[in-house]
This record gives sequence, structure tokens and C-alpha cells, in this order.
Amino acid sequence: MKEQYLKNAELFVEQAAAEGELFGLFDETLGWANCHAHDNKDATAVYLFWSDATLAEKLKTEEWANYKVESIALDVFFDSWLDGMQKQQVFAGVNWDEELCGLEIEAMVLKNALVEKFQADDLESEAEQTESVGA
Repeated sequence: MKEQYLKNAELFVEQAAAEGELFGLFDETLGWANCHAHDNKDATAVYLFWSDATLAEKLKTEEWANYKVESIALDVFFDSWLDGMQKQQVFAGVNWDEELCGLEIEAMVLKNALVEKFQADDLESEAEQTESVGA
């Protein structure tokens, strides 16, 4: 199962970077959907995010039935979420399944993965431009 959770996290990074947004479940009274950490006793909570609105929609059951799927721009996530999450020991649960299972990722680990994805995409883009100029 851990292998599937890793694939889900990799998909999150790929899609969020490509689309420039991610999704969470939000209630005006209760805030963003979160839960207790399963695997990390250092985490104060795990906030849940998805790379696709339909994945988030699947979790609108029981305690989150009245929540709305909300888009978060990736630049806002970078600038306003990740550093604060790290300071508060809040982990990110990305692309968790309907059983609320998936990886619990430290905010800075997630930030670094997204930065690495952007850098890899930039290098790939530069290489393609160089090839087209030389052709």
C-alpha cells in the first residue's frame, strides 16, 4: 500500500505543478479539512490536499459532507501555507484515498518536491528550446 501512497504523492506534485492549483475541502465555520496524524507523532495535524477536484469530492462524506471543494492557487500555497504549516508542525496529506489513507508529508518536504519539479520542467523547456534553435 505504501507504494500506492507514494505514487499518489508523486501524481499530486506532477498535477499541481502542471495546473498551478490544488484543492482542499473547506467549511466557512470549521475551516479546512484536516485530521490527526496516523504515522507522525510530531505532527499536530494533517491538512488534506488533492491535485484534482474530483478526488477531493470523493471525501465529502460523513464529517465533511457539508464542506465545499475549494481551489488554492499554487503560488498562494507556496507563499501563504507551507512555511506556516512547517512552523506549526502541520503535515500535508496529498491525494489521500476515500479511506483517509496516504502519505503524511512535512510541509518543507512537499515544498522542496514542488520546487524540484519546477526546476526539472525549466531544464526540460530550456533543452527543447536549444534543440529547436539548432534545428
